[in-house]
Amino acid sequence: MEIDKKLLKRLRILYVEDDATIRTELSQLLSNFFETVYTAEDGKEGLEIYLRNQDEIDIILSDINMPKLSGIDMVKAIRGVDSKVPIFFATAHSDNEFLSEAIKLKIYEYIIKPIDIRHLLSLMNDLAEILYQDFLIDQKNKELEKYKEVTDLNNIVIETDIHMKIVKVNELCCKISGYSKEELIGQDFKFLKHLDTSNDLYVKMYAEVLNNKPWHGNLKNRTKDNGFFTTDCYMITILNDAGEVEGAISIQKDITEELVRKREMQRALMKDKSEIFIRSKEGNAEQYAIINDLKIKLENAQNELFKVQKNTDKYIYTAEKYSLENRNLKSELSIYKRNSDKHNTSLKLSKENSDLRQDIKRLKIKIEDNENKFLKEKKQIEVNFQIEIDEITNALTKLREKYEAIETDDVLVQKLEYWKEKASNESKRLENLEKQIMTYGDKDMMNKIFG
Repeated sequence: MEIDKKLLKRLRILYVEDDATIRTELSQLLSNFFETVYTAEDGKEGLEIYLRNQDEIDIILSDINMPKLSGIDMVKAIRGVDSKVPIFFATAHSDNEFLSEAIKLKIYEYIIKPIDIRHLLSLMNDLAEILYQDFLIDQKNKELEKYKEVTDLNNIVIETDIHMKIVKVNELCCKISGYSKEELIGQDFKFLKHLDTSNDLYVKMYAEVLNNKPWHGNLKNRTKDNGFFTTDCYMITILNDAGEVEGAISIQKDITEELVRKREMQRALMKDKSEIFIRSKEGNAEQYAIINDLKIKLENAQNELFKVQKNTDKYIYTAEKYSLENRNLKSELSIYKRNSDKHNTSLKLSKENSDLRQDIKRLKIKIEDNENKFLKEKKQIEVNFQIEIDEITNALTKLREKYEAIETDDVLVQKLEYWKEKASNESKRLENLEKQIMTYGDKDMMNKIFG
């Protein structure tokens, strides 16, 4: 068997042996496996060491035949103060007369001399595992005790037998109910049932418990002075060693104040909802008035946009008309220039050429006038149009912000988006018009318009 050194290192051993050589050799070996090794040369010293360190010593390994105080007598004295410490006896075959008395002293194991170290360590390893399991169980029991203390301090605890008769209650139960332990023990569990609580609830609870099932629910209980308290109750079964139900334990948390706070909160919420409803009705009337006002403003904006659209169309028409006149004038001017060039080389200035020059001069003046007029109208229309677009955009933005501050109206939002897009399209159309002017206007006119 493999030795678990970690388990053995948790333990401290008392080794009692009158043979100095054996004691020295074995104690040195045991020190490699155990946390602490106490040694004694006879039973008297072993007893003294144990009494001084009994809380520290986990195992005793002792010879039987020793001077001053035998191993049997030493163990009798130890058993007077500790009935559980495991004790190993190292004995020879000739010590059989002591075995019957040693059995009475609850000796854990007998080791035949000369001691087989492997066998001894194997036995002690088994014991170490048992002691470790006992240690874990003890730790868990301590934790359970702490949980029980916390539960008792903060919860009502009632224990019943198989017939649902109360057999145990804690102090908090008595404090809250007003009954003493003597008044509650022996009563049926539903002794504390309030008159408002149906018997069917307890019938279902008893059925669940007797079928070894947990039960959970709220209970309204009465107090000794005819008051009441409400609890959140968990009921679990108690089983015997055979796994049979022999009773139940009820753990209840007092939620009376919590329920009162909830009811107060519900009443407050109902009151708030009522006030909100009244305010919302008043607010809706105000919102409808605002919406109607916004609709009127939107219609006005649409009319303004329509006017802008007409003006833009007029502007485009005028621009196209001027562009056509410019092209015609350019064509006439080109013709006049060609005719003038032919006669200048062969003929003197005639009245016809003079008239032609006059016509060219008039045409240039007319072109300049048209260009200036077109430039002024274009700039004025562009400025007016941009101002109207900005005003409409700002109006639309404000209308949308106001509307979003109250309630969302999908139809109104769509209309706002439509007119916003419309205004954007008109702006693009103006840009296209400028591109057309740039396409058909000559360099001088472009410099005057955009220079």
